Amino acid sequence: MKCPRCHQEPAIIDRTYGVLPCQSCQKKDEQYSIRGCSEQHGVNKYHRIQAQRDKHLKDMEQPYLSGKPNPEFFKANKDRVEEYGVHKYLEKI
Repeated sequence: MKCPRCHQEPAIIDRTYGVLPCQSCQKKDEQYSIRGCSEQHGVNKYHRIQAQRDKHLKDMEQPYLSGKPNPEFFKANKDRVEEYGVHKYLEKI
């Protein structure tokens, strides 16, 4: 059986993993990972997570901080002021 990537050299047959790429293709993979590809994926993942946090920041606000109503939560969720019964407290602020 030929290598599934380059289709030139013989593939490596493994009992556990099945058909693997040839030795030269595996060496190319090792060189690719050494150059910092995995670091780049980590940075991209970090930026993607940070963008999601920024987008949904208001959803992460908690209604109470240290036992007191959180004004930022109730500014974002004006319809929940009566539900939590904090209307009088928020008027004082």
